[in-house]
Amino acid sequence: MNQKGIDVSSNNGVVDFSKVKKDGYDFVIIRCGYGNDEVSQDDKQYKNNIKKCEELNIPYGVYLYSYALNIKEAKSEANHALRLLKEVGPNFKYGIWFDMEDADGYKKRNGMPSNSSLVDICYTFLSILESKGYYTGIYASLSWLNNQLNSSKLDKFDKWVAQWGSKCTYKKPYSIWQYTNNLDINGKRFDGNILVKEFDKNDDEDRKENYKITYQIWDDVKNKWLPNVVNDTDYAGIFGHDVCCIYANSNSGNVYYRVHTKGGKWLKEVKNRSDYAGLFNKPIDGFMIKASNQKLKYRVHLRRNKNWLPWVSGYSTSDFKNGYAGILNQEIDAIQIKVG
Repeated sequence: MNQKGIDVSSNNGVVDFSKVKKDGYDFVIIRCGYGNDEVSQDDKQYKNNIKKCEELNIPYGVYLYSYALNIKEAKSEANHALRLLKEVGPNFKYGIWFDMEDADGYKKRNGMPSNSSLVDICYTFLSILESKGYYTGIYASLSWLNNQLNSSKLDKFDKWVAQWGSKCTYKKPYSIWQYTNNLDINGKRFDGNILVKEFDKNDDEDRKENYKITYQIWDDVKNKWLPNVVNDTDYAGIFGHDVCCIYANSNSGNVYYRVHTKGGKWLKEVKNRSDYAGLFNKPIDGFMIKASNQKLKYRVHLRRNKNWLPWVSGYSTSDFKNGYAGILNQEIDAIQIKVG
């Protein structure tokens, strides 16, 4: 592997990417902006840098520098990245990175968040981006990764490690190593990076393969919870018995779900197993579910006509074709969910 690359921002001015490519650099990570979702904090060279990379067929990724001190600001920074990503299209190959450091001392001057808060800030940003289908990871120094950000909560996200020197000594998995901040190209100084492994395809497939959603239903005839089902290895329910309630959770990220009761209404959304969706002894005729970091498909079996309805993947009470599974006023007797 060991492809060479650079990262750039408006601090580098106007970059001669033809010279970058001629000198043998294989990819570029481009700053889109910094801090909260404000136009004034968009990187002034972002769109121009992407345009030039696309014209020269140079693969690129994107990063946002974080100034977040709390979860609210982390959410704003996620929205900042999402807005800018939508403005340039889906052509980036090398991920969306969250730059977590304190290069200018802003965090220290404003009350450095605790390590657990810094972890939560990263997790919030990364989970939002991942829920939108982006491959995402953390950029940080070796010191921050080993200390401030050393949490199993962040282990599932990829890492871009800054350790200037002859080798990278980070012990956990990572995909990019920033080995210098003093790389000279055409008289300008850049950060130099090495891609140590491909991450955009294999890791996504691994995550999909290892993702497990577990769910069970309340059976109105047996008057009890039926056994758990994992993914689409089986279905939850017994044909001819009404489904009244459902529990669900996953081994990674969060799941959200709702049900519609026959003759009633859509009940409130449930997150993981904080509650169950449904009412005992009230058959359901509509069901929807979504996950924070995976695409799900789901379907239901109707008790009266004894048929499975088509798979759906949406999450909307107003979209009767793909927003939920079921036909209102027709009881559901089985539910099945799969990744995909």
